[in-house]
Amino acid sequence: MTTRAFTREEISALDQFLAVRGRQRERLFIILAASTGFRAAELLTLTIGQLLGPQGEVALEISIARKCLKGGRGVHAKGIRSRRIPLGARARAAIADYLASMKVHPTGDTFVFRSRNGTNEPIRRCQAHHLLKGIAREAGLDAARLGCHSARKSFARMVHAAGGNDLVKTQRLLAHASPVTTAKYLETTEAELDAVVLGADPFCSAKPAAPASIASPQMRFA
Repeated sequence: MTTRAFTREEISALDQFLAVRGRQRERLFIILAASTGFRAAELLTLTIGQLLGPQGEVALEISIARKCLKGGRGVHAKGIRSRRIPLGARARAAIADYLASMKVHPTGDTFVFRSRNGTNEPIRRCQAHHLLKGIAREAGLDAARLGCHSARKSFARMVHAAGGNDLVKTQRLLAHASPVTTAKYLETTEAELDAVVLGADPFCSAKPAAPASIASPQMRFA
C-alpha cells in the first residue's frame, strides 16, 4: 500500500503528543524528516556533530555527504551530490530539546538516532518505520498508509506550495533525478481537485444574471 503525506495538522499532533511525553528522540526524527525531506535512511546517518555549529550551538543547516545519500555509493555515485537543507526555528528547537534531554553529553560522532543496544550504531530503517507507525496509532491517527516516507512526501507538498508550485525547485530540494518522480509525491485529493474546478468556473465569480421576464399567456413560440 502506497504511503501518503502527513498533513500539517497530523505533524503538529505528533509533535505535541511526543513533547508532552518527553519522547524527544522520536519527536526529533519526525520533525527533521518533515522539515528537511531527507529519506529515513539518510537521517539515520546523522551524528550529533552534524547538528551543531562551530561553537557548539544548534546548526542553521544540515548537510549530508554524498556517500550517505541514496545512490551515493553505487555505480552512478558521481551523479549524486551532497545535500544541504536549512533548518527552520521548529527543527532547531527540537534539536535543542533533544540535546537537553540527554543525561550524558554525547560526543560529536555519536549517532543522533542511536540504537539502545549499548553500541554507537543507529537504529535500522525498518525499526524507524515500525516506530513511527506505532506512534501514529498511539496518537489516534489512522496509520494504515503512514510510514517514514510520509514525512518526505509532506515536505514535498509544503515546499511545492511555498515555492509557487514550481516542480523544478521541488525536484531539486528532494534530489530526484526526474520531475516525474517528484510529481508522484504531490498526491492530490478529490477535495483539492474540486476546488480547482470551482475556482476556474467563470460563473462562480460572475454576477448573477437578471431573471428573465415571465412570458404573457398571449405569447406564442415557434
